Amino acid sequence: MITIRPAAEHDRHSLFSLVAGISNFNREEIELAREVISDALASEKNGYHLLAAVDSDEQLLGFICYGPIPISDKRWDLYWIAVDPRQARGGIGSRLLATMETRLGAGTRVYVDTSSTVGYAAARAFYERHGYHVAGTFPDFYREGDDKIVYCKDL
Repeated sequence: MITIRPAAEHDRHSLFSLVAGISNFNREEIELAREVISDALASEKNGYHLLAAVDSDEQLLGFICYGPIPISDKRWDLYWIAVDPRQARGGIGSRLLATMETRLGAGTRVYVDTSSTVGYAAARAFYERHGYHVAGTFPDFYREGDDKIVYCKDL
């Protein structure tokens, strides 16, 4: 049985380990994820909401981190979604995404940024399967040959 619940301080080590164990994330991405996770665990007042997917033994299977876009009305960023590679393709990412969307509710728009590189093809396909569409592309944003692709979805 999988439960989606707000992440708590006792999840910190597992969250950090999960991020570090995803081979697609580079060193800078891992460090940024650690900072965002730390801010989210400190207080939602920092602008981050963090949900954890756990099994019946409270083992972390994945997480999603999202937050409101400042000075906007019902516009949110999805900052991170990650699933333990051993649990990939088990529907955990879909459940995390659906839970976030339910919490945000109708009339909300969600944005998510990702890379155009081959390593992020599965992430792009995931968003597209869940009704997100490309809102814009920023060429060579992250580095030469690595575009930033912004997806969005109206809930």
